[in-house]
Amino acid sequence: MSIIPDLQKWMGDPSITDICINADGQAYLDRGAGLEPQYQPPTYCESESSQLKTWVLEQLSSVGKSWDARNPFVDASIQPAHRLHAVFPPISGRGMVISLRRLGRALSGHSSQRWEHSQLLFERLQRAVKSGESVLIAGSTGSGKTTLLNDLLSFVPQNERILALEDTPELSPAHPHFLSLQSRTANADGYGEISIRTLLKQCLRMRPDRVLLGECRGAEILDLLQILNTGHRGSLATLHANSARDALKRMETLALLNAPESLSIQALREWISSGIQWVAHVHRDEDGKRKIRELAQVSGIESGTILLRPVDSRT
Repeated sequence: MSIIPDLQKWMGDPSITDICINADGQAYLDRGAGLEPQYQPPTYCESESSQLKTWVLEQLSSVGKSWDARNPFVDASIQPAHRLHAVFPPISGRGMVISLRRLGRALSGHSSQRWEHSQLLFERLQRAVKSGESVLIAGSTGSGKTTLLNDLLSFVPQNERILALEDTPELSPAHPHFLSLQSRTANADGYGEISIRTLLKQCLRMRPDRVLLGECRGAEILDLLQILNTGHRGSLATLHANSARDALKRMETLALLNAPESLSIQALREWISSGIQWVAHVHRDEDGKRKIRELAQVSGIESGTILLRPVDSRT
């Protein structure tokens, strides 16, 4: 008995967005209503675990990735259109823990169908992207941040050059001039690391019209804000946060943790308020539908506070 045929079948099912396999072989699937137990092998023996490990290593090899004792976890984009995350023993106990996420794809002019439950807010974001305004997309894991970003990129004018910086390649917009650069972790000897911050500096030499950050999570936020305030408009980025206001607070916090002591909170807020024009917060409801729950326009700064003007989703 092997879990591999079932795993391949689940990956081929477009209704399944997430596949999680625990160290004991228990599998959980998400078809839009949260993770549900699907597969519990009567006996999950060493041979089955070994087969699963072999499959994972084959997937990693096909995209030029590997794992080692120094980094016992790995991210990779594999076919068909999935992001694979694997954690190896002993970090994960006696067996591997595997998480597969189906990558969203732009719908080539029909992406509004995906956001029909927040149609007016999506249309407002379309206009913002077309006109070269910068957008920060916030939300929790699995809420649809990357999907929304992917869809919005389809509305960037076709004569513009888009450069995306990602830890794992997830974006594939319906745009003729889209390029993606991927970061890289250090090898077992501690060499070869390429950070998002390094990629951000290199991409400016590649004549981008738009610079995208797959996810804001550290020191690269400072560089992004400087880019946004020195003529590179129309950038988009994602960030984990609970609301539009919380997204700006988290951006402040991440920037301050990596900023020189000479940078004041006032100067940082001025960078944010002048560099970012819109903040969208996406949410996944209990019924599995992903919606733009909140859209706010950044309207400057007053008495040291960044002003946000919410957009009414009913008008």
